Amino acid sequence: MGLIYDDPDLAALMLTRLAAEESEGPGTLEGRMRDYLGDLEQRNGGEYLELLVITLARDHFKSLDDLARATGADATALLDAAETDALEAL
Repeated sequence: MGLIYDDPDLAALMLTRLAAEESEGPGTLEGRMRDYLGDLEQRNGGEYLELLVITLARDHFKSLDDLARATGADATALLDAAETDALEAL
């Protein structure tokens, strides 16, 4: 039986929590994320990581959609703006 945080929804939240901590400043948190992902892959296999990525993408869109509803913006426009920002950062 796996750990409770092996559930994709909880694992996605854990990675988000690590990302939030990382946003406070540079440090070793990227290493913590990689270690966490490595542990998940070791216990659950590579296909599990695919499921985790799908869960993260769905959660990300849900957050954008919630923001759109709260602000009256269009979710697609917010997604387009986020994509544009990411492309400009390259």
